Amino acid sequence: MKRVVIIGNSGAGKSWLSARLSAKIGARDVNLDTFYWEPGGYSNKRPTEVIDSDLKQLLSEDAWVVEGVFGALVEELPEFADTLIFIDIDWTKCEESLRLRGQNVSEETNAELAKNNFQALIQWASEYYSRKSKSSHSYHRQLFEKFVGVKFHFTRREDVTSFLDTF
Repeated sequence: MKRVVIIGNSGAGKSWLSARLSAKIGARDVNLDTFYWEPGGYSNKRPTEVIDSDLKQLLSEDAWVVEGVFGALVEELPEFADTLIFIDIDWTKCEESLRLRGQNVSEETNAELAKNNFQALIQWASEYYSRKSKSSHSYHRQLFEKFVGVKFHFTRREDVTSFLDTF
């Protein structure tokens, strides 16, 4: 396990698992939010050529754990990954996690904008099972089903924790 992709809804626990798993296997921990958004908030998307350059650099590295919900960014990674993890946690648990984290996790420097962005995130994440984009449950399921390497599908937090304990 040297190149791992973790997918799932916002609040599913992708960042939590990625940070711990990357430390255990000695790999770079990559949150796709840092590839997609400009520093200082979640209001400005980075230029496509910068995102593409960062992804190309990542793919040249030997070991990484990448997590994210952005299917358009994730879709190229399974071809280079040896492991795919789909954290498919019920929306009520994801919402609970998001609300526990709160808007304070936002890198947004403007408090009012942070509050609005957090409310938008809750709304967007609640639509994970119904939207039809590459950031949807159905698309993540397709990625998971097509993946030919080692793969794990977790529907309970306890199973994610047990998996991590095996290292």
